[in-house]
Amino acid sequence: MSASPNDPLIPVIADEMADLADRLCRLACILANDPAVLTPHFDELQSIDLMVQTQRALVDLLRQPGPASARIAGIPVEALGMRIEERFNARQDQAA
Repeated sequence: MSASPNDPLIPVIADEMADLADRLCRLACILANDPAVLTPHFDELQSIDLMVQTQRALVDLLRQPGPASARIAGIPVEALGMRIEERFNARQDQAA
């Protein structure tokens, strides 16, 4: 079952996702400030940063009003925007 755009659960889920992104960001900052962790795990810490950016972009997408195409175009993480657009268009094609 899919949620409707007016589903009152969507803002609650967006808030939870934002909280998780904030906690993940704080953890990444703590780890990145430890040279013993930063040096051998630099790539993994960058991956955590991308996860935080992605999560925050999804939160913004859920919270923004307006047409889906405009909201998708505003996604700051380019690869995520492309994936969302492809999946959105595929669902639109299936529904047609």
